[in-house]
Amino acid sequence: MGEREWYFFSLRDRKYPTELRTNRTTGAGYWKATGKDREVYSSCSGGGRSSTGGDALLGMKKTLVFYKGRAPREKTKWVMHEYRLDGDKSF
Repeated sequence: MGEREWYFFSLRDRKYPTELRTNRTTGAGYWKATGKDREVYSSCSGGGRSSTGGDALLGMKKTLVFYKGRAPREKTKWVMHEYRLDGDKSF
């Protein structure tokens, strides 16, 4: 603990123009997805509920780990959480 947390927003960069895969490479390495995507729900009381009575789905969360160099390389301690809005809420 005690380390800084940074938040930023960016447009998705596609690995290939005709594919849906996201480009997560940098000049120093790459971000690799770990685990499965997690659902993110609203926690607002009133107004934020779905028609079924549960919390409303806002989007998905993906956990990524940074690796130095080209694959397969050294795993670092850097972790990033990627959030994306649910399809009907995105623009």
